[in-house]
Amino acid sequence: MINVDTAVLNNIVWCGVICELHGLTQTSSERVWGLLSKAPELYPDIITFSRHATSEEVKDFISNREIFSIKDSFANLNMVPFGFKVLFEAKWIYHAPVTDVNYVQTGWVVVSSEKDLAKWTFASELQKVIKPKLLDQIDVKIFMHEINGEISGFIANLSANAVGITNVFSNSNKIIWSDVVPIVSTYFPGIPMVGYENGDDLTSALLSGWTTIGPLRVWIKSND
Repeated sequence: MINVDTAVLNNIVWCGVICELHGLTQTSSERVWGLLSKAPELYPDIITFSRHATSEEVKDFISNREIFSIKDSFANLNMVPFGFKVLFEAKWIYHAPVTDVNYVQTGWVVVSSEKDLAKWTFASELQKVIKPKLLDQIDVKIFMHEINGEISGFIANLSANAVGITNVFSNSNKIIWSDVVPIVSTYFPGIPMVGYENGDDLTSALLSGWTTIGPLRVWIKSND
């Protein structure tokens, strides 16, 4: 079992990759990572990477910048006094690598062309987020499964001694979380998997053998 810190660091690297593809500049302090301008859609402007980061420290990190979203990686901040409200709460999740990869559902492929990436981003509604240059990242693999015109998919990124699983989506594949584990263990053998989910997606992951390893919280700027 790995700890939450590994999942957090993996997620920060992943967010950094996406932000670099959008031409955004990263910055950090001792316990907080962030951007000098607004993050891409669905991504946070700031992420804490130490459980010892305080609300005041995050406020100081923000300084006079306009910040819209904060990923509170350990769900231990109170950003209400600084004009934020909770958008959602979630759980970091973990799965050990597996060696029995013979039961992978057939039909999964690694996206390698801009044409297939366009299909993937359309199905996942991430056209504004995922850029074609992501295909050049050797530590990132975009997986797609298509049957009868229905597309499922997810992204795996290798960093911080773990494989981060993000952007899991499916319209018809009800066991997608069970597919993720052997697929990733095939391409990244022996490396543990991490991610975060909430709601029905969290339930599906847990039913497929994933384990929660800690809470997180996302804050957004309040209109009040």
